[in-house]
Amino acid sequence: MKLKVVLLSAVLLASPLSQAFADTCRENIFGGQDCQYSDGTSSTSRSNIFGGQDTEYSDGRRSTSRENIFGGQDTSNSDGTSSTSRSNISGGQDTDYSDGRHSTSRENIFGGQDTTNSDGSSSTSRSNIFGGQDTDHSK
Repeated sequence: MKLKVVLLSAVLLASPLSQAFADTCRENIFGGQDCQYSDGTSSTSRSNIFGGQDTEYSDGRRSTSRENIFGGQDTSNSDGTSSTSRSNISGGQDTDYSDGRHSTSRENIFGGQDTTNSDGSSSTSRSNIFGGQDTDHSK
């Protein structure tokens, strides 16, 4: 489940955030998540043989992640961008993106993550009854 939270955080942080909005995800039968985003797009992920996820978005984007030796994920996106995360002492992840951004997350009391991004935006997620996460974003 922690892997899914990490992946979800990375996926949600991949797009620019400029106002408050919310996303919701639920577990699927492929060992991944089905997500609906506030901008009307959606995604479906499935676990892969590398300990990560293959994700397809309704707008045609794709991403693939694999576990790394730092307790995180290396993620490659179809647009040529990428990210690398590592676990931190707060039960979360420190993530570096290929475009120079950085994010840090920590576990919260809602079974989710509080994430702070280098551009000043942030997000808070909580587990939901569907085995996924509900995430609120703010700038």
